[in-house]
Amino acid sequence: MLLDLRGRGRWYALTPSGALWWRHLADGATAREAADQVAELFGAAPEVVRADMTALAEQLVVRRLLWAPRLKRWRR
Repeated sequence: MLLDLRGRGRWYALTPSGALWWRHLADGATAREAADQVAELFGAAPEVVRADMTALAEQLVVRRLLWAPRLKRWRR
């Protein structure tokens, strides 16, 4: 769960894979490294997990819960 403390204090629920990806990011991994670690744990294809995590990151950037300065295509 992510809590946005700005404004109304909205909660956002992440899937187990999304939560694990977030934890790896918090531990200092890059988005790609985190996605690859999630893929390895779940036995999934890395390119599929990277695409899923890119979609998640885009949603989090739009909601201003994640800042991705080098990924300008994520800024909308």
